[in-house]
Amino acid sequence: MHGPLIVLAGAGTGKTRVLTTKLSKIIRENYASPYEILTVTFTNKAANEMKNRVESILKINTGGWWIGTFHSMGARILRKNPEIVGLKKHFTIIDTDDQLKLLKQVLSFHDIDEKRWPAKNLSFVIQRWKDKGLNPENIDEHGSEFANNKGAILYETYQKRLKTLNVADYGDLLLENLNIFTKQPDIKNYYKNKFKFILVDEYQDTNMCQYYWLQNIVNQNQNICVVGDDDQSIYSWRGAEVRNIFKFEKEYKDVKVIKLEKNYRSKANILNAANFLISKNKNRMGKNLWTDDEPGNKIEIININNSEEEAIYISDKIEEIQSLGISLENFAILVRASYQTRAFEDRFIKIGLPYKIIGGTKFYERLEIKDALAFLRVVSSDYDDLAFERIINVPKKGIGEKTIRDIEIFGRKKNFSLMLATRELVKINYFTKKVNNNLINFLNFIDKCREQKSLSAAELTETILDESGYTEMWQKNKSVEAETRLDNLKELVTAISEFDNIRSFIEHIQLVMDNEINNKNNSVNILTFHAAKGLEFENIFLPGWEEEVFPNKRALEERLNNGLEEERRLAYVGITRAKDRVWILHANSRIIHGQWFYSIPSRFLSELPPDTILLNNLVNLNTNYINNLDNTENLLEHDNSFLNKKNEKNIIVKGNKVFHQKFGYGFVINIENDNAEVNFEKTSTKKVKIDYLSKDV
Repeated sequence: MHGPLIVLAGAGTGKTRVLTTKLSKIIRENYASPYEILTVTFTNKAANEMKNRVESILKINTGGWWIGTFHSMGARILRKNPEIVGLKKHFTIIDTDDQLKLLKQVLSFHDIDEKRWPAKNLSFVIQRWKDKGLNPENIDEHGSEFANNKGAILYETYQKRLKTLNVADYGDLLLENLNIFTKQPDIKNYYKNKFKFILVDEYQDTNMCQYYWLQNIVNQNQNICVVGDDDQSIYSWRGAEVRNIFKFEKEYKDVKVIKLEKNYRSKANILNAANFLISKNKNRMGKNLWTDDEPGNKIEIININNSEEEAIYISDKIEEIQSLGISLENFAILVRASYQTRAFEDRFIKIGLPYKIIGGTKFYERLEIKDALAFLRVVSSDYDDLAFERIINVPKKGIGEKTIRDIEIFGRKKNFSLMLATRELVKINYFTKKVNNNLINFLNFIDKCREQKSLSAAELTETILDESGYTEMWQKNKSVEAETRLDNLKELVTAISEFDNIRSFIEHIQLVMDNEINNKNNSVNILTFHAAKGLEFENIFLPGWEEEVFPNKRALEERLNNGLEEERRLAYVGITRAKDRVWILHANSRIIHGQWFYSIPSRFLSELPPDTILLNNLVNLNTNYINNLDNTENLLEHDNSFLNKKNEKNIIVKGNKVFHQKFGYGFVINIENDNAEVNFEKTSTKKVKIDYLSKDV
């Protein structure tokens, strides 16, 4: 009961009960009063579940107990001593919108162009510093690359502004606790003595600020119990440090380690495959999941030709099993990146199969996709007022609400659309010179796009997004969210490449949105690996297991072997969500961000034990390539050499016979930069990007 304890709780081992049972036992056996125990977790949902379980066990109300999220407990401590860190009583905790408004003021004060250095980016930089427990004075004088190394001074100005307004942001709730403990050790000692026991959930997801916070308030008896699973640490991108769980045994004396390895969720074959896969990680504490349950079905590895077949295979398999009386809610499709949901959404809507996106937004309802579609609609029609109004000032070009209102009033008087009204108004120089020029540039951009007759629908879409500045707008935004939005825009180009023209695609989308089936109580679940943590499903489909898709190329480039190990942990999390059956799919070729690529199977497939898998239509696992990968050295060099060989094989010159996924076979009659003019056998001569062609050998 006493002393430091770490519980390594594997997937499906019932870890949620560990902390509530221990908390109840401490109280029932009078080791401490309810108000002398600190219990922290990461989400309000988890905290409420803990309270409900404890109330159910002890039959008493938990009101006033120290049970909650890290930040809610930090806020509680800060409320008692705000003046020590320059705040007054009744300070306000601001939300993200207010935080961004303040940061825009800070950028303006320092004469920094907010268009070039968005406040949202600065918010991300500052939050990462706070996650690490860093105050402005702890930051190197150059800060970060933000605004030409002005990050530190911007952080300092922002913090001063917060104090002036008597507000705190989300990151301050723990950081200011650390400042209080440093400035007033007696307050730190008060909490050390107050909390006789500290219980921590999901310890593998703690950041450095949370780590330091816990260190400050653990008492001299070191009565701290943490529950976590290093094999499920998958949130480094939001500040989580898997090293914290590795350091626990070194930070505290005589640590007791308990491993929960009996799994109550999955069949034995699933667990054996997951165990073998995660054992390839060198940085782990080590455990082995097992079950009394039967072996169950083997994991099926499905090789298909392309991404379209992938969606068809999964939908057919779901309908086949559904016909046996299995509810749709028992199926889940787990993807590595959110852009991958588009192909499944299109397929399910087409065949009328209900689905829902868990932890995210449906593809065609995402902000960047709605914006992009609005651009396409405006280029396609002079009369789409809703689309015109949506993107007339995107990216921002100084066209405000008054300008739009003037256009609307003029349009109503003349019975013109907004587009036609704008054309008439700029002719008579109705607006200020700057606004008039901006509107003329916008209209010229629309007209220029309409003249691009030789481009395919996908190429025209890329041109529209590039020439409008919309792609560049998100490229300049350095947040994690921006990278996802760029991926989604590229996936939109992929979707459009299947259509002859933009108008037919827009019509398709309108039908898709009109015919969408909403039946959330009985629908297929589509979600990312990150959103799947903590969930479980009878049947799991894992598509896109190819190099560069999964493991993710960006993760490997940015974090090398640490990135690879986290990608492998994602694979482990994905497999262990399944109770009964798992299908893993990989394609021979795939359109990624509008370009066709020949794929090679994910290295993770070769890391699954042969006795737990069933190969279905699998031609070649490319084990020679995968086995030769050195996971700790020259990781990227191996990948690049493969890509170079792939590109060498696909060098296209005049006279080559080529294949295009939409137009079929044809002969190259001219090459110009990245474009090829091809005389297609079944259509006509078209100019297409070389990246869309494969050489017929």
